[in-house]
Amino acid sequence: MKQIPNLVSCFRIVLSLALLLLVEKPMFFIVVYLLCGLSDAADGYLARKLDAETVIGTKLDSFGDFIFYAVCLFLLIVFTNSANYSLIIASVIIIAVIRTVNLIITKTKFKQWNIMHTIGNKFTGIVLFTMLPIHIFADSFPHGLVIAVCMVAAISSVEEGIILLKTKKYNANKRSIVFQDK
Repeated sequence: MKQIPNLVSCFRIVLSLALLLLVEKPMFFIVVYLLCGLSDAADGYLARKLDAETVIGTKLDSFGDFIFYAVCLFLLIVFTNSANYSLIIASVIIIAVIRTVNLIITKTKFKQWNIMHTIGNKFTGIVLFTMLPIHIFADSFPHGLVIAVCMVAAISSVEEGIILLKTKKYNANKRSIVFQDK
């Protein structure tokens, strides 16, 4: 029972990679895409309910998030019309650099590879999760929306970096710079 959340995270990793093969099959794509989203919510919920929260589970969840969003960003780039292409590429590169710096800080300062589960990161995940299907099925989305999505991702990345620099002890579940954790 204690391994169920980890299996759900592994399932999300496999399903995320399967999305690359299902782009030409919209109905299958949406089903698998929704399963990825549900599994992201389910692994943490199950870990708490089953009292099965582990260090490896946190790392698997973060790795699953990374793979899922890397696939999503790749697909966004592939399906973006040329007018928005350079903006998205530049934004993704900037956000990737910030995220990479955060990972390096985490590894150097706290001796582990991990991504924090802040409110900002969760909100970014929700925004990105809703954007890909809209983008694929609408065949594009407004320039302003691209900027808004990138700003949300950049702000949450910077917030995570600030938390990492300010904190002495690593807490993957730190909610925000603003809110005090219990």
